[in-house]
Amino acid sequence: MAPGIADIEGSTHGHDVVPVKAAINYFKARGYPHTFATNIYDNIKPTPNPILYIGSTKETGANRVVFGEAVNGVLDKISKEDAAKRVMVIDSMHFFFLSHALLSNDSSQVIWRGRLV
Repeated sequence: MAPGIADIEGSTHGHDVVPVKAAINYFKARGYPHTFATNIYDNIKPTPNPILYIGSTKETGANRVVFGEAVNGVLDKISKEDAAKRVMVIDSMHFFFLSHALLSNDSSQVIWRGRLV
């Protein structure tokens, strides 16, 4: 994750936002003046948001948790051997590479990754 951003490359820290220190170092490494990034970040001021986001709770559950429980409920009803033959898990990151390889007829580029839960 975050290829090319030295401070966070290969970690999950680029999943949502790049930390300020890593962003400043990224711009410095590309020859931008120190003030380029620091002026931007120093001048960002939070504004009040009147909207209350409730989000997930123990009672409502996050979508990925509810989905995981549903998948496990189905998999629990079949044997591990049968599941290994019939179930393939492809995460969204690898789906791009899989679909690209299939569209380009380059089966050597197909990456099969997954984990049976």
